Amino acid sequence: MPRINPKLSRSATLPTPKASQFTPPARASTLPPSALSSPASKPVAARPTTSAPAALESKPLKHPALPEGAPTYSPWEKSTGEASNLMVSGGDNKLTPPPGAKQNLLIDKPGSPFQKDVFGGTVSGNVGSMQASTTSHHGGGLHHYSAQAELNGPHASYELQKVHAGRLGVTTGQLTAEANAFKASAQAGVSADTKGHAYTAALTGKAETGVGVAASASHDFNRHLGAYVKGEGKASATAFAEGVASVDPKTATALLSGQVGAAATAGAYGTVGGHVGRLHGSATAGVVAGAAAQAGGKIGLENGFFKQSADLNAAAGVGTHFKTDVAVDLRHHIKPGIAAGLRPSLATASAVASPAGVVEPEKSRLEKFFANTFGG
Repeated sequence: MPRINPKLSRSATLPTPKASQFTPPARASTLPPSALSSPASKPVAARPTTSAPAALESKPLKHPALPEGAPTYSPWEKSTGEASNLMVSGGDNKLTPPPGAKQNLLIDKPGSPFQKDVFGGTVSGNVGSMQASTTSHHGGGLHHYSAQAELNGPHASYELQKVHAGRLGVTTGQLTAEANAFKASAQAGVSADTKGHAYTAALTGKAETGVGVAASASHDFNRHLGAYVKGEGKASATAFAEGVASVDPKTATALLSGQVGAAATAGAYGTVGGHVGRLHGSATAGVVAGAAAQAGGKIGLENGFFKQSADLNAAAGVGTHFKTDVAVDLRHHIKPGIAAGLRPSLATASAVASPAGVVEPEKSRLEKFFANTFGG
């Protein structure tokens, strides 16, 4: 069955942001990198997403010393009041083109991106961008046809980062702010697997806007020991609509589904965390206020069962949110010992940026204590 990508794809032309930064998209893009690089997979009908999308794609602060791209594990999450209902979820399901699909750009307006150093930090953004394309593929019994468009209005971000390398480790402070005037995307497409007799048609559209600011500070004694704090505030508005029709006789599925939603929310969140040896963890608490409404329904056969459902949810008010996460880095090596890395010359081992060419000072009393105690 044709697979629908549960997450909005990123353009191959966009630079990969660092884990401790959040950066607005440089330009509109409708060409997913998975179209040419991902392994072949059968498309399936869209499934409801479980996480609420936000207009501001704030990147979580990386655990100090945690390698880039490492997976995170979230064992416990709790919401009270209307926190879990104040954000709509949907509008991100899109048909994923098979490998080798032909991309045809109809409109490609990259806008005028800019970047300038201001007040010790960096201001970057774009006055607006637009892209529209079609995708087609036929071969091996698989046929895919889709049209997609994305429009980004004016957006800008500011980032300020300071690093201090001292006798007891490396301290990093960061301030970021972002504003997106408008962002919209849409796709319509069909996918047919004539060999597997699986067919899917999908239509989706989404529009969002938002602003946000975040501040964080971290300190690494060495690659084995560190802590950080982060505060974040954001406000956003989102609206979406999507519909899917899917037929797959092998799984006894013939289903129609659709949903629409809209929300306007504002929230503030605080996070504390750190790492000791291989163990990393954090806790986040926040409050969110706003209003949201979401409606959806489906009817048909799904995996041999006849299903008919209609959902209508509306919420307005204030709620709280609490989340913890714990991760164990099995790639982390205990050597060198905990005393190593307390001097700036070894700051690069902490995976935190530090000034180059810093002269190594004498060992501090704390470092001498660790060295005598743990033999580092």
